[in-house]
Parts: sequence; C-alpha cells; structure tokens
Amino acid sequence: MRSQSHKVRGALFHASVELGSGKIEGYDFEKNFNAEKFFDSFKDTGFQATNLGKAIELTKKMQEENATIFLGFTSNIGTSGLRDIITYLVKNKLVQFLVTTTGGLEEDIIKTHGDFLHGDFNADGAKLRDKGVNRTGNIFIPNERYIWFEQFIKPVLEGLYSQQKKTGKITNSVDFVKALGKELEGKPNCEESFTYWAVKNNIPLLCVPLADGAIGDHIYLFKKEHPDFSIDLSKELEVLYDTVLAADKIGAIILGGSVPKHHIMNACMLREGADYTVYINTGYEGEGSNSGANPEEAKSWGKAMHNDYTVKVWGEATIIFPILVAAGFKLNSEKK
Repeated sequence: MRSQSHKVRGALFHASVELGSGKIEGYDFEKNFNAEKFFDSFKDTGFQATNLGKAIELTKKMQEENATIFLGFTSNIGTSGLRDIITYLVKNKLVQFLVTTTGGLEEDIIKTHGDFLHGDFNADGAKLRDKGVNRTGNIFIPNERYIWFEQFIKPVLEGLYSQQKKTGKITNSVDFVKALGKELEGKPNCEESFTYWAVKNNIPLLCVPLADGAIGDHIYLFKKEHPDFSIDLSKELEVLYDTVLAADKIGAIILGGSVPKHHIMNACMLREGADYTVYINTGYEGEGSNSGANPEEAKSWGKAMHNDYTVKVWGEATIIFPILVAAGFKLNSEKK
C-alpha cells in the first residue's frame, strides 16, 4: 500500500517550474470604472480575452508606427451594425485601405436608402420569401431595398458604358466603385456610408469579387443589353500591390476570412509579409481553409513577417470588433 501511495503522490505532486509570464487576473470592479484600464485588463484575463488584449496593443502600435492600415471584411460585416463603425474609421482616416466583397459594398449603399431590421435566426424561410423578406442571420432585409438598388446602379452603369463608347477605353473595377461612391453624393444619408467617405477621402476601396451578389445581377442584365460592355479587374491588383510596395510598414486588420483576407495577405507576400496582423474570425484551422488559417500559417507563405506582432482572436466580429475600435482607435486617438 505504501508503494502504491508513493506512486500516486508522485503522479499528483510532480515537480514543476514557473513557466509563463505575468499574473492571470480580471478587472477590479471594486474600483471606480475606468474604460482604458478595463480594456487593458483583457491581456491578463486569459483565453481569447488575452488575444483581444494583444490585438488592441497591435492596433495602437500600427498607428504609432504610421503603418498603412488595411481593413478587410466580408459582406456579413456590412450587413450588421459594424458597417457604421467602419464608416467612422474611414471618415476619420484611421484606416488607409479597404477590401470587402460585393455584398459589403452594395449593402453599405442600400442602407443609405432603407434600414435593415431586427429579425430572428429561427424565422420560417418559406414565409419570409412569401412576404418578400430576405434574411441574413437574425437581420431582415425587405426586398424593396434591392429593388431600389437597381434604380441606383442603372445610371452608374449607363455612365460608365457611355464613357467606354466615347473613349474606347474599358472601365475598371476601381473606377466602378468610385462611380458608385460619387453617385451617393448629395443623396439622403450619404454620410452614413463608408463607400461615400472612401471616395471623398481618397481611400482605396476594393470589391472582390465584383461580379457577385446584386451588383453581379445588374452587370449581367446590363451586358445582355450591351454585349460590348466590359469591366477590367486588373486595375485593383495594381492599386493593391502598388500600395503594399510603397508602404513603409503595413498593418492588416481582417474581419472574417474569404477573399478579402486572402487578397490583402497574398499581396503582402511581395514584401515578405505584413508587419502587424490582427485576425478576427471563427474559422477552424483543421479544415485547411484560408479563412481558418492562423497567423503562423501566414508566416509560412511570407504573408506575415516573422515577428510576434500577429494574433488571431477567435470570436464573432460583431462582439470583438467594437471593443477593438473603442480601445485601439477611439481612446487611443483621444489621448493624442
């Protein structure tokens, strides 16, 4: 029995060393609430809060080092209220380059016309379809919004086509997005749009892939009437790669995965990687997708530099990103 007891004690009380650094602790709510100290406490909380704390520090460092900040996000980000937070960043020139998808672009514009509404994750899809209501998660989008968008985009397509006929020069995707932003000028609620502010502040906004979603639908219909109409997609690569190569330092903040994430990080391979990277997504690395890939995988491709200025926050962006912007941009800018 003594021998068995000795073995058990040896297993339970195995000798250890003090690995790691810093004390794990949460915010002290016994004291008067201080927003800056509250956000700063994340880095000592553990789990994804610690990763978020590091993301906040890296976001501040991007600004301190005057890095060119690329913000990439998928269409569902624009569907949600994060669209308004992105508008704040673009209006105040806190980011210098945007990459989104077609849904992100068109829904930003559509929201200047009509609101997206609270819905239900469990709503009956067939009944919604019968009532002309589209659902993205728990957000309802009446189809009237897209009917309006057809009227909005028509003069843009016609203007670009007219210019193409006049000059013999094919329009490109970069100018297409700029034309959409200029079409917003003077219209109600235009200043709520990040597309409007990107054009006004001369901040590049790339939409990849352009021919998806409602924009793709209208390009298809327009081309059926005008078979010689075309859009050159190579210009967006030139704008993206030239900006990457010209930047002294690059910071990348990417919400979700998909094409925006890859477009930005792939371009960073031209210079041995971004200096600072912050990923916010729920992608799973085990499936081998670009969306789920972690920062270490990016380093293997030369998309991120071989330093410690990189982090992935595993979490849903509508919760994480407002905290990052509040702590990493808003409070940081108010201190200057």
